[in-house]
Amino acid sequence: MPTLGTQILLILEECAGVLLNPYMLMRFSTHYSQSSFYTTSYRMEKDGLIERFEKEGKRHLKLTSRGKALIERHRAGADKQRPNWDHKWRLVIFDVPEDKADLRKYLRSYLIALGFGKAQKSVWISPYDFRKEIRNYLRKLKLSDYVYQLLADNFDGLTGAEIATTFWDLDLIHNKYIKFHQDWSERFIRLEEKMKEDVDPDPTILKQYMKHLDWDYQSVLSRDPYLPLELLPPDWGGKAAGKLVAEYHNKLNIS
Repeated sequence: MPTLGTQILLILEECAGVLLNPYMLMRFSTHYSQSSFYTTSYRMEKDGLIERFEKEGKRHLKLTSRGKALIERHRAGADKQRPNWDHKWRLVIFDVPEDKADLRKYLRSYLIALGFGKAQKSVWISPYDFRKEIRNYLRKLKLSDYVYQLLADNFDGLTGAEIATTFWDLDLIHNKYIKFHQDWSERFIRLEEKMKEDVDPDPTILKQYMKHLDWDYQSVLSRDPYLPLELLPPDWGGKAAGKLVAEYHNKLNIS
């Protein structure tokens, strides 16, 4: 379930502005106190994600450009595609001087964002060919002289599946998918029960449900390196999670 801060962001995205009170959140079946709402909104304002304004004598909240950018960056994770795999492995090896430590951190973060797994302290591995993207990034950071990219056909003594479980924490990601599936299955059971009682459910509330669903799903996707399916266990939690998301987008059919 999204945090209170996330729900405030998503509701503000949906509305041009919202009155500064927790009633709007209560409509979407959240369970936060009024003090929690004000404490969180104050922190978000300090972080530059939202701002207050007055209209007709009433106080409102709205997203800042920084808040909008945060939402867009989060959603970008949903655009991941699983490339075709040529059964080769790509290694990135670097030895960056200590006076460039900050740039080294940027490089590590970039490799993680691409889905690389950590083989050693300064050795990273991926089944996919990102050589061009990495070369361009290294030029921007001026780190080309300290980084090497290698291509390997196999690793002696390790199968592809064993490489995947050795260099990526697949159990952690699998369990996050399973928890997502369990949590949202329960929420949709409750939602369907409410919809049976309400002949004409509020489409705004249904749309907000789906925004929260997508946010939570994208939060797990952002951790998933999207390894080739043949390297993943048969009961991989991402399959059930993706199926659940598609099922409810189709069932509720909210435009």
